[in-house]
Amino acid sequence: MKQMEPIDLTQALKATDGDIALLQEVLEAFFEEYPTLLRDLESALQTGDSAVVQRASHTIKGSLRLFGNVRSKELAERLERMGAAGTLGDAMESYETLKQILASLESQLQEAMKALVARYS
Repeated sequence: MKQMEPIDLTQALKATDGDIALLQEVLEAFFEEYPTLLRDLESALQTGDSAVVQRASHTIKGSLRLFGNVRSKELAERLERMGAAGTLGDAMESYETLKQILASLESQLQEAMKALVARYS
């Protein structure tokens, strides 16, 4: 897999009006929510449920836009478009790549958050 793009929490911090505690809550919610969304997405891909593919991908994309990880956001957006169009032919490949990126992204986000807290403490 390619090297991950750098995580930039600046945008996420702006979205929370500089509230680090709120940003931590947003990250915790993301960490709790994305595994379920991935399971829903995988199940929908296996059953060909385009509406669920679109909805789950849209939710993942919305969270990712805060973290500056362009590749993962692009993959989620691609899956969302495929779901909307009902063309899921090669969607499983995008899903597998997104799943790998998100696994790595979680640890990167945790490290970035620690650094942010240390910087502003």
